[in-house]
Amino acid sequence: PATAPRFGRLLVVLMLAVSVHEAAHAWSAYRLGDPTAHDQGRTSLLPFRHIDLVGTLLIPAMLFVMNAPFMIGYAKPTPVDPGRFKDPKRGFALVSLAGPLSNVGLALGLAALGWILIQGLGIQNPALAQLLRDGIIINALLGWLNLLPLPGFDGMKALYWFLPDAWCWRLQRTERYFVI
Repeated sequence: PATAPRFGRLLVVLMLAVSVHEAAHAWSAYRLGDPTAHDQGRTSLLPFRHIDLVGTLLIPAMLFVMNAPFMIGYAKPTPVDPGRFKDPKRGFALVSLAGPLSNVGLALGLAALGWILIQGLGIQNPALAQLLRDGIIINALLGWLNLLPLPGFDGMKALYWFLPDAWCWRLQRTERYFVI
């Protein structure tokens, strides 16, 4: 019984984290000259624009029910056309970094909000404190893990900026086999 509210709280926090992450990719691509994701409504923070039934809902739910010591998931990838950027490699790298950096920023913002509410205003609400704690942890992990230079992660895509073109094309071909 106590796990149902916790799962609901974690799901809300995860949906916010995923929505911020994917909307940041879409917004930065739009600002750099690629309207593809923007035209599909992906600059929105509304979760249903970004959630993937399997990756955002079913896999995390199954792991939670199985009491797994870890949680993984993914959202619908934000479509980006690097050919629309003035400098495709630079633009693609910046768009890739926007998602993880938005999560790190959100984690820091939630930490500041928590400090203001709990320390500054003296609000003593355990449910609020737990919600903020979950938001900080999930966003920090999502941001930092996505910065890893591994295939399928945003950190790998950001590396394209620094790699020779031939390496980029080879790496990009391997990326399609990873669903992250």
